[in-house]
Amino acid sequence: MLPEKLLELLREEAAPVVGCTEPVAIALAAAHAYHVAPGDVSRLEVLVSPNVFKNAKAVGIPGTSHTGVDMAAALGVSISPPALDLNIFSSVKDADVKKALALLEKGLVHVDIDYDLTDSLYIEVRLATSSGEAEAIIQGRHTDLVYLKHNHRLLVDKRPEKRPANGPARLLRRHSIYELIDLVLALDPESLSFLKEGAEMNLRMAREGMGLKNGLGVGLNWKQLCSQGLTGKDLSNKIAYYTAAACDARMAGVQLPVLSIAGSGNHGLVATIPISLAARELGSPPRREVQALAISQLVTNYIKTYTGRLSPICGCGVAAGAGSGAGLVYLLQGSKEEMGGAIKNIISSLAGMICDGGKVGCALKLCTSAATAWQGALLARAGVTVPPGNGFIADSVEESLHNLGRICREGMAGVDRTIISILEQHRRLDLLPREKEGEEQRQNERGWVQG
Repeated sequence: MLPEKLLELLREEAAPVVGCTEPVAIALAAAHAYHVAPGDVSRLEVLVSPNVFKNAKAVGIPGTSHTGVDMAAALGVSISPPALDLNIFSSVKDADVKKALALLEKGLVHVDIDYDLTDSLYIEVRLATSSGEAEAIIQGRHTDLVYLKHNHRLLVDKRPEKRPANGPARLLRRHSIYELIDLVLALDPESLSFLKEGAEMNLRMAREGMGLKNGLGVGLNWKQLCSQGLTGKDLSNKIAYYTAAACDARMAGVQLPVLSIAGSGNHGLVATIPISLAARELGSPPRREVQALAISQLVTNYIKTYTGRLSPICGCGVAAGAGSGAGLVYLLQGSKEEMGGAIKNIISSLAGMICDGGKVGCALKLCTSAATAWQGALLARAGVTVPPGNGFIADSVEESLHNLGRICREGMAGVDRTIISILEQHRRLDLLPREKEGEEQRQNERGWVQG
């Protein structure tokens, strides 16, 4: 791979986003459909893959006090005018929320999950309005509009079966992780400045989380425990509570952007915040910090080619945690082999961390992931690495990741279905008050309720 091609890939996989990327992508698909068929909505049907539902069900939507696939889709046709990118929630206003709630209260929004989909990221929206019908599909990546149809007119058709497989997986997997690290270090650090800017964006979200009144408050409370002497005032804890605080704010729906990596804002938090904090503590020069950020992003993306873009395991821990650990080894003047050791340490530690959807509780997982990244890096620098033959860890990083991918695809194939069945129970309970109110209203209209 040419260094220029790698730089292009890194740029594509690092993007500012306001809100969790799954509800963002749902709103974006709905907005694309409404863009070609505007008017009074009479039906809004949404079909999603299990992983999309899982990650969108309980996470806060920026500019609102609401959560859920239904609400994200309703907002997609209510925001005026929508940004047709990952920042669609950056301009949500009270009037947009009221319009979206009206669609939900009228029962015009219907959500289904397709468990047979082979792509973990799939969103299909079918919309009927006073100006006609539209269908939009986002697939593969959170902004990839692969299909758009208005009435009988086909506007976009780039579905995977109609295009060659040419994504990050194909490009990255041609090389070993050590070859890719060499390519990253050959890039002009000035060309990687977008990562430094993104890290500052993520630190801003962390500071916002420190003063947050809602959300889980993991970061703020952990910081207070450090101040009280109940846990140490060291870099490991600072890394943990800063990363957790950023997640607190983001999962609560704070209307600020973060730098997403591999389609996930939380991946971006883990992949950048520990490195920026460690660089300041260690006095690393700006050049080395931005190179460490690039290594972190590279490794995160590389691991995602094995586990999948959305997976049964927590990518924030396994992928971004390992990426951050590799970048931290570089800050500590470590070798490529020690970076590989850190990757093995972290994936071995966190492979059992399941993904049970986007929510405020993710802050606890990010707290653990960030601290483990630092610990895994320090141990690798000290010569401590999980040896081959221990569990799924093999001789090389690539073989270990291949085994991790098998665990995701084969060993944990039923995990998402079980989790989603639990989330669906929660969703039905959430809808009961609304359904009860609607039934009472219908009975009143029909004269079924005695005065």
